[in-house]
Amino acid sequence: MRLFQEIDKALTKQNAYEVLSLYRRYSRMAGEEYTPKVTATYSLEPKATSFSNSKQTETQVTRRVAAWDEMQAITKAINRIIDPYVRQILIEKYFKWQIKSDYIIYTELGYSESEFYRMLERGALEFAENYRNGSLLVFRIGRKVQEKR
Repeated sequence: MRLFQEIDKALTKQNAYEVLSLYRRYSRMAGEEYTPKVTATYSLEPKATSFSNSKQTETQVTRRVAAWDEMQAITKAINRIIDPYVRQILIEKYFKWQIKSDYIIYTELGYSESEFYRMLERGALEFAENYRNGSLLVFRIGRKVQEKR
């Protein structure tokens, strides 16, 4: 008897990449003052929150709070990634304001292309495990695939 079900890595990575790629959008929606700063150990540190702009409509405030909440969940999952080098790759690729190609990222960080993609894949899987209690994980049941969501 298996303790854990087998994870469908391809679908799980796809889910993780989709959520990670939305981070910049959430950051713009929440407002730049709520964007976490990157620390020296490549952890994300959230800034203080205060949603006190009386000129905004209820819808805008709701979107802003929802975007901030999503950013918090993503930040929490990123900070739970054990290897700081894997965390660094994810932050460089998905969190920095300046969008860089993968080539530029792995060249600047001193990784080979294959090593970069192995670490990126490992980071995506670990992110999926950490994000909202594994809600991005997709499991295989026999030959069938079952999403945890």
